[in-house]
Amino acid sequence: MVISKEIKAVIEGSAFLSLVTLGADGTPHPIIAGKGEVIGDAVVFGIYKMETTQKNLETNKNAWVVGATMNDGPEGYRLTGTATVKDKQLIFTPIKVDALI
Repeated sequence: MVISKEIKAVIEGSAFLSLVTLGADGTPHPIIAGKGEVIGDAVVFGIYKMETTQKNLETNKNAWVVGATMNDGPEGYRLTGTATVKDKQLIFTPIKVDALI
C-alpha cells in the first residue's frame, strides 16, 4: 500500500491539492483540485469542470498529486501514478510517493 496513514493525513488535511496531467503534446496541466478523499489506495476527487484534465486523461493516464499541511509541523508529499474518470469522479492511483518537506 503506497498511502500510509501519515500520507493519508496530509492528503485529507490539505486545504487544496494540486493535480497535474499531461496534454497530448506533453505540456503539463497543473490545477488546484480541491479536497481529495483517500479510499483504499486511491485518492478520489469530485469533478467540477476539469475539462482539460479529463481530455488529457483520455490520451495519457499519468498524473501527479501534491499535498502539504502545517498540522503538527510542515509535511508534504508528491504522489506519482495514474488517473481515470468514472461516475463524475477522478480516481488517482499512486505508484510512488516522495516526501517534499
